[in-house]
Amino acid sequence: MIKNPKQDIIKISHNLFLLNWYKNTSINNICESLEISKWAFYHHFRDKKSLFLAVMDYFFYESAPKEFYEILGKKVAEKKDVIDLCKILHKQFEENNYKWWCLLGNMSLELSDVDEFYRNKLVELFTNWENWIIEHIKKIPNFSSKRSPETITKFIIISMEWINMTAKVYKDKKKDKQNFDLFLEILDGML
Repeated sequence: MIKNPKQDIIKISHNLFLLNWYKNTSINNICESLEISKWAFYHHFRDKKSLFLAVMDYFFYESAPKEFYEILGKKVAEKKDVIDLCKILHKQFEENNYKWWCLLGNMSLELSDVDEFYRNKLVELFTNWENWIIEHIKKIPNFSSKRSPETITKFIIISMEWINMTAKVYKDKKKDKQNFDLFLEILDGML
C-alpha cells in the first residue's frame, strides 16, 4: 500500500515527464506505474494540468539536494556558494548519466507554445530561479564585480544549459568536465 499517494503520484509523474515528456505521459501511465486506480489519481488531482502544477512546484522547490536549499537560505553568502550551487546541479546531472537535465527546460521546450496556462507557470518558475540566484549574489558582502548580479545570473543559467545539453549529446565525461571547469573558472572571475 502507498503511504503518501499524492506525493508518490507527483514523484513518479516527475520522473515520467523527464523520461517521456509531458504529452507522452498519460494518466494511465502514471496509474500503472504506481499500481493505483484512476479513482485514486482523481482523488488527489482534478486533471493533468493540476498535476503539472504540483510536479513543477515539486521539481522547483523540493527535488534538488538539501544542500542546494541550505545554500540559498543563508543570510550572508560567499562567492564559493554560487559556485557550489552550480556544482550541486551539475553533479545531479552526472549521477543520472546525462539521461535528463532539467524538467523546467524540457517543459519550456514542449509546452510554452501550447497555451498560456503552461507558459505562465513556466515564466513564474524561470523568474523565481533567476531571482533566487540574483538575491544570493547580492548577499555576498562587499560584492564588487564589473558585472551586475543580473548579468552573472544570466551567464550561469545560459552556461549551465549549454554545458548540460552538450554533455547529453556527446556523452563524453572528459569533454563535459573540461567545459564545466572552464565555466567555473570564468564564473569565479566574474564574482
